[in-house]
Amino acid sequence: MFESAVITSACAECDQDLEHCHGTAFQHCDGAADCSDDPGCRLPADLHLFTVPCAEVDCSCAGDPLELAGEQAAAS
Repeated sequence: MFESAVITSACAECDQDLEHCHGTAFQHCDGAADCSDDPGCRLPADLHLFTVPCAEVDCSCAGDPLELAGEQAAAS
């Protein structure tokens, strides 16, 4: 028989008063990151719960995905 999951009211980082963000960081080509939850968030991408490349959300800084794939293939 399966054990029931334990649900806590706060995450481990919250319990330890660690600086972190529960949002998703969209990592841009220049290294900058935008937070999905708080436009004023200035934490680096690695302090967010999730990090995704900006190309996943059709950001214009990523360029044309087909061009980028061709450039990466040519470089290898």
